[in-house]
Amino acid sequence: MRVDPTICPICKGDNNCGLHADPGPCWCVDVEIPAALIDLVPPELKRKACICLSCIEAFREDPELFAARYCQKIDMS
Repeated sequence: MRVDPTICPICKGDNNCGLHADPGPCWCVDVEIPAALIDLVPPELKRKACICLSCIEAFREDPELFAARYCQKIDMS
């Protein structure tokens, strides 16, 4: 499976990954990403593409609503 590192593994939108846009660290190194949100990423996509800031903020706002919205979309099993 080919993974596009510029695409959020949850919403499939642009994740604005700094590693691929500019040399240097990505914006996500300075953001605390909830472990429960990382758990929603399919195993084959973990650590291969950044979760976008929109998903991080939406998850923090309402984790249950976020999971209900995206779990069926990302569940590949």
